[in-house]
Amino acid sequence: MTYRTFLFCDICNPDGTRSIEVRRDIKRSDRHGRRISDGRSWFEGDLKEAKALGWRVLDDGRHVCPRCHERSAVADAATG
Repeated sequence: MTYRTFLFCDICNPDGTRSIEVRRDIKRSDRHGRRISDGRSWFEGDLKEAKALGWRVLDDGRHVCPRCHERSAVADAATG
């Protein structure tokens, strides 16, 4: 039996939707899983690997992809 672990961004992909057939392939090493069609982000791998690629875990336990984290940091800087 094989176990696979997925993380879903709780901001841009709260429903946990994963569709590998439309994952972007800008670079062969780009394995962040962001979909071209709708921007929902997911990551296949464990939390340690995801954190190494910029994923965050908020104090309330939500997982946030690098793009959403960047957007929220930019929004915070603009308002604060």
